[in-house]
Amino acid sequence: MKKSLLALATISCFLAPLLAHADAVYGGIGFPGATIGYDHALSSTVSVRGEYSGGLKLSRDGRREGVDFNSQLKANSAGVFADYYPSPAGGFRVTGGLTFNDTKASLVATGNNASAQINGKSVNLNGQTYNIDLKYSGVTPYLGLGYNSLHNGLSAKGWGFFLDVGMTIGKFKTSTSTTLVGVQGITQADVDAQTSKVRDGVSKLSVLPKLTVGVAYAF
Repeated sequence: MKKSLLALATISCFLAPLLAHADAVYGGIGFPGATIGYDHALSSTVSVRGEYSGGLKLSRDGRREGVDFNSQLKANSAGVFADYYPSPAGGFRVTGGLTFNDTKASLVATGNNASAQINGKSVNLNGQTYNIDLKYSGVTPYLGLGYNSLHNGLSAKGWGFFLDVGMTIGKFKTSTSTTLVGVQGITQADVDAQTSKVRDGVSKLSVLPKLTVGVAYAF
């Protein structure tokens, strides 16, 4: 009996530092949309999180230089993160992790008595379409900074707030479709050359921001 009690006491002493740190659920809003997550403290300076962010949908219609266009953006992501708190009693944190993304953008352009240069050839775009579809990397690294008001080095419980600002590092895949091939001397090679220019421009968009502000409840 005494040995059992001694063993139980030893195990309790070993687990106490882990159990002293509260876990938390949290929710917020930002880019890419609404966020829900779970935060598990490993120590007074390190925690791990899993979260889902999504629901962002943007659409815009307009006309520019005789071209009617419709652009759309949809963004969702899940993430796993590790937080490091330089001060056990402070809320500032440095975050690294991975995000699993479903981020897409599209542009549908239709000529309306407009003309343009396609690979150096002038063409009347009236009634012709040129569509661009973009898809962001499925898995990307994440780096960020944040603040968690519930982190004070103790077993804080109850309500608090948090803020995270960071970036994902990936790239966009570009695909295009058009009705211009065979129109006024435009060939597939001309379209491919124009698509290459679009890809070169899009390749500069390798970093996407991530911003979330919200509330958390520790228990």
